[in-house]
Amino acid sequence: MEREEMNGNENKKEETGFHLRVKLQINTDEPVLGPGVAELLELVGETGSMKEACGRMGMSYSKGWKIIGRAEEQLGCALIRRHHGGKSGGSCSVTEESLSLVRRYRELEEKVKQYAERAFHEIFAEL
Repeated sequence: MEREEMNGNENKKEETGFHLRVKLQINTDEPVLGPGVAELLELVGETGSMKEACGRMGMSYSKGWKIIGRAEEQLGCALIRRHHGGKSGGSCSVTEESLSLVRRYRELEEKVKQYAERAFHEIFAEL
């Protein structure tokens, strides 16, 4: 929606910024996979570290493991491999199941967002 604003002798049209926000979450009796879990898995894959991934997301290390543990329990498969280390510490990597799950989640998320955007502009064209 646009509104006119008087600025001296000029008329200035300003965007009000209405937009749609879609959050896709896959649940059983509790959340299993959503944007947070997907991002956490992506960051673990990128960094090789649960601690680093949690830090980047601004969440505690214990909360990160709790979220992953709940998802693994609900899905019945491991999402992260833990590699215990010596001097330099351990590391983590994502499993093939995790990669597939996140890829399919992102694909579904994109399709849902595209549909929702079209529907939003059709139904709320005046905004």
